[in-house]
This record gives sequence, C-alpha cells and structure tokens, in this order.
Amino acid sequence: MEVAMNRRTVVAGLAILGVVALVYMEMNGGFPGASRVTPTPVITASDFDNLVVASGTLLPSRRANLAFRIPGMATQVMVTAGDVVKEGDLLVRLEAGELEAALAGAKASLAVAQASLAELKAGASREEIAVSQASLEAAKAQLSRVNAGPTAEDTAIARANLVRAEANLRGAQSAYDGVKGMANAGMLPESHAMNQATMDLDIARSQYDRLVKGATAEEIRVAEASVLVAQAGLDRVKAGARTEAVAVGQARVDQVQAAVRQAQAALASASLTAPFAGAVAAVNINPGETVGAGVAVITLGDLANLRLETDDLSETSVGKVKVGQIVAVAFEALPARDFKGKVTRIAPIATQKQGGTNYTVTVDVEGLDPSLLWGMTGHIEINTKQ
Repeated sequence: MEVAMNRRTVVAGLAILGVVALVYMEMNGGFPGASRVTPTPVITASDFDNLVVASGTLLPSRRANLAFRIPGMATQVMVTAGDVVKEGDLLVRLEAGELEAALAGAKASLAVAQASLAELKAGASREEIAVSQASLEAAKAQLSRVNAGPTAEDTAIARANLVRAEANLRGAQSAYDGVKGMANAGMLPESHAMNQATMDLDIARSQYDRLVKGATAEEIRVAEASVLVAQAGLDRVKAGARTEAVAVGQARVDQVQAAVRQAQAALASASLTAPFAGAVAAVNINPGETVGAGVAVITLGDLANLRLETDDLSETSVGKVKVGQIVAVAFEALPARDFKGKVTRIAPIATQKQGGTNYTVTVDVEGLDPSLLWGMTGHIEINTKQ
C-alpha cells in the first residue's frame, strides 16, 4: 500500500508541476517555434481541495464481543478461534446445577398449582356429595330425637342402669363394712370397689334424670345449628368452587408460571450461544476457569460481509462526504490492486481522537479479495465533486 500511495503522491506532484509549467509557458509565449494554443489542463489545484483521503480498518458488518450475564465456572468450551458457527450454536456453557434444581422445583410447584385449579373447576365428586348428604341426614335425625324426647325404651334402659348401679353400690358397701375397721381399710380392694360403685350410681342417676326431663333449650339450639351447618356444607359442595376461589387458583398458577419462566431464563444465561452466523475470531476462556458477568469471552464476526471503517475524517473533511459517493480503495496487503467502494454510512456523532474531533465513515468495497482479512488496513480517496 505504501508503494500505491507513493505512486499517487508522485502523480499528484507531477500534475502540479505540469500546471505550473503551462502557466509559465503561457506567460512567456509558449514553446519556441510553436503556435499559441490554449492548453487543456488535466488537473487543477482545486481538485486537491475536493479530495478526501483517510485510512481505515477492514471489519465485519456484524461483530460482537460476547459475554455472560451471570458469573460462573466454564464447564464446556465448544469452539476455537477460526471456527464457523451458525446462529444459535452453543459456544460456552457454565456450571448450572443450582439453576437446574431451581427450574425443576418451579416446574413441580406449577404442577401442584395446576392440579389444584383443575380440582376447583371440576367441582365436588359424587362421593363428596354423598358424604355431605349423609352428614345432613344424621344432623336432622339428632334434632328429631332431641325434639321428640326419650322413648319408652330409652327410659326403661336408663331406669335399668340406675337400678343396677344401686345394687352394685349396696354390694360394695356390704363388702366394705366388713373391713372398714382395719387400719389400712382405705388401701383395700373393697374400698376402691365402693368408690367406683358410688361414681357409677351418680352417672346412672344423672342420665336417668336428664332423660326424664327431656332436652334443654341449649341442646335443641345445638342440634338445630348442626343441621344448618350440614345443609350449608351440602349446598357448598353441590354449587362447586366460587368464582373468587377459581380466580385465586388461577392467580397462583400464573404466579408459578412466571417463576418457571424466570428459572428458565436464569438457566439459559449459563449457556452462551451465537447471536448470528459467523466466524469465531477469539476465545478468551478455558474449561474450569471462572468468568465474571459482562467479561467478553468470545469475539464473533460475520466474515462474509466485510467493510472498511475509518474514523480519520475530521469535521472539516466529513462535511464534504455524502452517502453514495464513489470511493477509491487500496489495501496495504494488496498494494498492486485498486478497488472501488461506496460510502454507505456516516456516523451522526463524533468520536474524540488525539488531535481533534473525527467522524466514522463506512465504505462497502466491491469484489473484495478472499485474502483480505478482518483487521487489515485500507486507504480511501474520495473526489467529493464526482
């Protein structure tokens, strides 16, 4: 490229000298013996004012320094520098045991929430309705018994229990009378038997008296309340889940589904994949190494679409350049060849470089030679009047 640029410099210098010589000859009558004619200049000094020259770098139109969003230890590095990959190909994977466990737990919780919601929507089974119906019938029967009072049979049974308890107490009393004069009478079996017989008689008498008197107002209210509770339970079972309960169940499912998506995203963050098809330019990690979030580990570029980018244009030069202008291009790697390009983009904002304010200009080059590689230096010339 140095040879090509020197050639252009020499040509430009000779052109200037030619202009000077023509002006000199015009002022001195031209060449001896020659007729006076008006020369046609090949180049003028103003042409140099219209020429924009800059150097740039050959870069992929799509390129990226890829990094993980989370820190971790690399377990697999699937590529090496120079590999060609497709969009979505796995490049590097981090250790993800905890993230996998979190996802499995979230999926299990989702299954439980979905089952609960399905049960709510399905309503009660026939067995559940039958149980509630039986509870209601039992409560009604109890209320009927309370209201009806004791039957003759119930009274006879209670009276028989009372008579039996009285007889048992008399027998126990007789046995105790035979030993009550002893010093340790309270410790003897006869004493314990008499105490037990006394309590049994009190219970039998209380049951008989309550049965004869009939149910109290409080017992009737309790029985009636039991019927109401049983009826409400049956109605609730037959009606199925309330709208509010279904809404709560659905909200729970939605919440757990969000947790599953979050866990899936976290697990996906442990895998670095290619965002586009291209070639791997650099791999900056090995298996077993720990990497921090945001640290570039893979450099990827689309080598099928290289373009020349230059940030050498000053604010005075960039004003002369427009998108679509034709560009003469030369590369240092191929100094004997000239290429033609076109300005495709002018950066809308400046970049600060040492010595001034510059703008980045992108040039698409026609017929790039396959030997031209990412990062090679190119030089451009733009005649802004063309």
